[in-house]
Order: sequence, then C-alpha cells, then structure tokens
Amino acid sequence: MRAFRFRLQTKLDICQRQEQVTREEMHRRAAIRDQALQELEILENRFQYLEESIRELNAFPGQFPRILINRQYIPVLNQQIKASAEHLATAEDAVEEARMELIERRRETRTLEKLKDKAWQKYLHELLLEEQKHIDEVASTAYHRKNLE
Repeated sequence: MRAFRFRLQTKLDICQRQEQVTREEMHRRAAIRDQALQELEILENRFQYLEESIRELNAFPGQFPRILINRQYIPVLNQQIKASAEHLATAEDAVEEARMELIERRRETRTLEKLKDKAWQKYLHELLLEEQKHIDEVASTAYHRKNLE
C-alpha cells in the first residue's frame, strides 16, 4: 500500500509558520506594552514624589524658590503622564489586534490538523482492510491446499 501523504501538508506547514510568526509579533507588542506601562508607573511615582516634596518644603519658609520650581514642573509632568497613558492605550490596542490575529491563525492551523488526523485515521482504516484482505487470501489459499491434499 502507498505511504501516507496528506495533500494539504504544505498549507499546514505554512499555517504553522504563520502562527509562530504571529505569536512572536504578539510577544513583541506585549513587551512594548509592558515597557509603556513601566514608563507610566515611573512618571506617576515621580509625580507622587514631587507632591510629597512640595508638602515637605512648605514646612520650611526659605524653600519658596524650590517650591515654585516644583509647582512649575507639575504641568509638564502631567503632560508626560497623559502622553504615556495614550502610548499605553495604543500599545494595548496593538496587543489585542495581535491576539485576535493569533486566534485566527490558531483556528486555521487546528482545522488543518484535524483534517490531517481524519486523513490519517482513514489511511489506517484502509491499511487494516487491506491487511485483513491479505490475511483472508492466505487463509483461503491454505484451506484450498489442505483440501487438495
């Protein structure tokens, strides 16, 4: 009997490779998102530190110039936090887009894998039938030989 050959093997290989590439892209985008999240956290921590610093400097009357400088920096820091939050939202959207693409690629790969499994089971069934046919022929031949003797 012929060897097993899945006629869509090339397509399956391509789908598996595309899935891998999509998975790598999703991980890359997730790393960018994580970096944006880290930057946002750093800016928020800096903002909290700045507010604490202003409160502590209020206790000392001679620190008015430093308080003024810190208060002038607050709008700049707020703008940076806003930009960072927008960057994070964009990165989240990119990760979600890549995740949806990965789900679609995985679905396509699974479909082809199921088709391959069904073709394999069919091949095994045909192989079993052919083997049974061969065994029946051998048994029939042996029976006729015995009767001829």
